Amino acid sequence: MHKKINIQFIADALELSRNTVSKVINNKPVPNETRERVIKKAIELGYKGFGQAKQGEIRKLKLLLLAGKPLSNLDFFTSLVKGVENLASHLFIDFFQYTLNPNTSFDQLKNYMSNLNIDGVIVIEFYDDLVLSRLLSLSVPIVFIDAPFSLRNQEGNFDVILMEGRSIIEQVTKTYLKNGYQHVIYCGDHKHCQGFYDRFLGLRDAYSETEHPFHLSHHLILKDDSPYEDASWLGKKIASLPVRPQVIVCANDFIAINTIQAIFKLKLRVPEDIQVIGFDDIVDAQFHVPSITTIHVNKEQLGQEALYMLMDRINRPNHPSRVIYFKTTLVKRHSTRLSLLGM
Repeated sequence: MHKKINIQFIADALELSRNTVSKVINNKPVPNETRERVIKKAIELGYKGFGQAKQGEIRKLKLLLLAGKPLSNLDFFTSLVKGVENLASHLFIDFFQYTLNPNTSFDQLKNYMSNLNIDGVIVIEFYDDLVLSRLLSLSVPIVFIDAPFSLRNQEGNFDVILMEGRSIIEQVTKTYLKNGYQHVIYCGDHKHCQGFYDRFLGLRDAYSETEHPFHLSHHLILKDDSPYEDASWLGKKIASLPVRPQVIVCANDFIAINTIQAIFKLKLRVPEDIQVIGFDDIVDAQFHVPSITTIHVNKEQLGQEALYMLMDRINRPNHPSRVIYFKTTLVKRHSTRLSLLGM
């Protein structure tokens, strides 16, 4: 009879404490080298969720990266996928990618996952509520990187990792408001996803703690099917606002780039007339003229953290869903004058 593979068995095999192995299995902080040793041994021994013995060989975990649409934001997602792939290659994992398109049916996706015997899914850029409900009904372990706005009302075998945006945008907005700027606005569909909404809430929170009134009509929060990529359209929308914005906080760097082009079309200057802030810190934000102040996200580490979360979700399918925030940092560049404000 084979001895049952448990945490103590792995600990003994590696000459580590049971507590250390437990931390790895439960996705708690440990040194990266220790984490990799434990996960590799768990896979080797066939510990539940990390691999199973089959015909004398170790069965690899089969994980899927599911994108809800073609990934046009190539810099952000290329780095994210690179992080997942690099880690997967060290952890005895088969890693697949699947992109939904208008001609893809849910049954096609379901059959694809079934034929490959997918163990878990990392989901990005996925905002179709109908497909979301059907995907959750499969009970396959899922980790969402960012999340559909409607996911807050769903239950299932999933976790969510978000880029921290609310507090950092609140801090930036407060700095402006306290230094005499009265018209700091948000640009982007604030209900496109949970991440966009958190960034909008950060701006609104800052207003709530000052004497400055917050007017929704002063913000560019039009639906996501609006042409945010069209600088001429954006310029007209900026010009039609009740008051000229002094600072525009954009939902991401692509919108920030287009917003700056829109401001130029209005014969205004950045940052002299209007300051612009993005989010994500893509390569184009650094090399744009002017370079764009943004919120930096370590995209490779974000992808790797999502993979660790998914392995933990596979190992603990009945564990309550979690929402984890991934730390971000402010990068000050030439589209703002934050340094002059002491930030």
